[in-house]
Amino acid sequence: MTSKKNKARAARELNRKFKKKANPLAAEKVVFIDYKDVSLLQRFMTDRSKIRGQRMSGTNVQQQRELATAIKNAREMALLPYTKRTVSTRAPRPGKEGREDESTLEMPEQPITSEYANVNDDEDLTTDAATEEVVESAEEA
Repeated sequence: MTSKKNKARAARELNRKFKKKANPLAAEKVVFIDYKDVSLLQRFMTDRSKIRGQRMSGTNVQQQRELATAIKNAREMALLPYTKRTVSTRAPRPGKEGREDESTLEMPEQPITSEYANVNDDEDLTTDAATEEVVESAEEA
């Protein structure tokens, strides 16, 4: 359930007049969007090589469709990258400074103790009833 405040704020936001972004293709008088015009296409892509949305770029529906097709064709022809790697400078993880490298750590040697030290190796500890019957029947024959 929404409160009365939220409903009032939502109504105000719906009544707001938004200024439409100027169409950059109309300003430059671009008639045909060509997949070979890489500099034009890159202006409609993000820094990670994603196609910008219609609201972000300021194009109309038909121009946005033509732009997307041209960008996809340019990617296919290897004129534009599908993605770009971004280098991030992240802070080191907490607690990493005092930790030693795992490859240099040595495990202390401890003698291996067996819980079954007084069991003879000659005896078969696990016997199966089905195999015993087969062995007995083979000895009788």
